[in-house]
Amino acid sequence: MPISSLIIRTDQTKTDMVRDVINQMGFVESTEVFNENIVVITETKTQREDKELFETLKEVKGVLQCDLVYHNFEDQKG
Repeated sequence: MPISSLIIRTDQTKTDMVRDVINQMGFVESTEVFNENIVVITETKTQREDKELFETLKEVKGVLQCDLVYHNFEDQKG
């Protein structure tokens, strides 16, 4: 189960809009906003879903940059 932390840098005039879009997505939670930077936590079921979500976040209108800060993945047992 991959868990990642990202910093998303936005167009300063679109930060609120980007945060709203992110908050409507599944598997994503925006935790903090600092000026035009949004701290995001993602939790997906597979590494493939994690990569697809990362690519989707980069394509949100108003996103200038999306950087991975932390990534952890472990197999679920059971």
